[in-house]
Amino acid sequence: MMPRRKWIFGTVLLTSFFGFCVLFSKLQDFCMVCHERNFSRPFKFNNVSELFLLKPKVQCERNPPFLVLLVTTTHSQSDARNTIRQTWGKERQIGRKLVSTYFLLGTSTNPRMQKELIDESNTYNDIIQGDFKDTYYNLTLKTIMGIEWICAHCPQTKFVMKTDSDMFVNTLYLVELLEKKNQTTNLFTGSLRPHDAPIRDIHSKWYISKTEYPRAKYPPFCSGTGYVFSVDVAQKIRSVSRTVSFFKLEDVFVGMCLEKLKINLQALHTEITFFSFKQPFTICGYRKLVTSHGLRPYEIFLFWEALQRSQDEPC
Repeated sequence: MMPRRKWIFGTVLLTSFFGFCVLFSKLQDFCMVCHERNFSRPFKFNNVSELFLLKPKVQCERNPPFLVLLVTTTHSQSDARNTIRQTWGKERQIGRKLVSTYFLLGTSTNPRMQKELIDESNTYNDIIQGDFKDTYYNLTLKTIMGIEWICAHCPQTKFVMKTDSDMFVNTLYLVELLEKKNQTTNLFTGSLRPHDAPIRDIHSKWYISKTEYPRAKYPPFCSGTGYVFSVDVAQKIRSVSRTVSFFKLEDVFVGMCLEKLKINLQALHTEITFFSFKQPFTICGYRKLVTSHGLRPYEIFLFWEALQRSQDEPC
C-alpha cells in the first residue's frame, strides 16, 4: 500500500511540476528578454539600426508608395504570406497609386525556420524581422517595429496600414476611399472601438488585471485586425511610444499613444467598411468593404479571384 501511495504522490508532484514549467514558459512569451524588461515602464528601441535582423531593400525616395501594408505574421504562416503576395498584398499600381506590402516577424528558436525565413526574404524582399521573441503578446513590439521601419526607411509613403495574415483586404476600395477622404495628415481610421473596457475574466485570451490596467475603460482605439493612418501619425506614434508604458494588447497600446497625442479616430466612410470578424462572401459585399477577418489562405485566394473575374458585373 505504501509504495502505491508513494507512486501516486510522485506522479502528482511530477505532473504539477510539468504544469508549472508550461505556465512559466507561457509567461516568457510576454517579453523580449524577461530578466531585462520591466513592463510597468515605457519601452523603446534604443538603436533602430540594431533592431532589424532582416529588412527589405527599398527605394521609397525614388518611387514613393501611396500606401504601405504592414502584415503581422509568424514563421509558420508561410502559406498565408504566399497567398497574400498573390492577392491583395501583391505590389501594384492602383490608378497611379503604388501599394506595397511587407511582413512583420520576430525571432524563432528553431534554426530551420530561421533559415527558411532568410531564404524567403532573399526571394521576395518583403520581410521585416525584429530581434525579439515572436509571440502573440509581443504584437505590440512587432507593430512598433513596423512603425520604426516606416519612419526610418520609407517615410515618403502617404499612408500605412497595419493588418494581420488572416485578413482579406480590399486594397482597391481602400485606395478609393483614401483618395475621397483627401486627408493626408492626422488621419487614423479602421474598425472603431471608442468605448471598450478591459476584460477581467481570467480565462479570456484578452484578460487584463487591474494591476496591468486599473482604469475602467480603454482609450478609443481601432481593432488590431486592420487600421490605417497617415505617415505623420506614424512618426508621432514612434516618438510618443517611448513615453507610454508597455501594454500587451497592441491595438490598445496604439490607442494609448493616440490619446497622449490627442489624435481622434475617424470613420473612413459613412458605412462600416472595416470588419473585425468574417463577412459572408458576396461579390457586391466584398467590393464595398476594406477588411474581413478570420480567413484561411484558400478563402483569401478564392474571394480575391472571384472579385477580379467579376469586375465588369453590376451590383
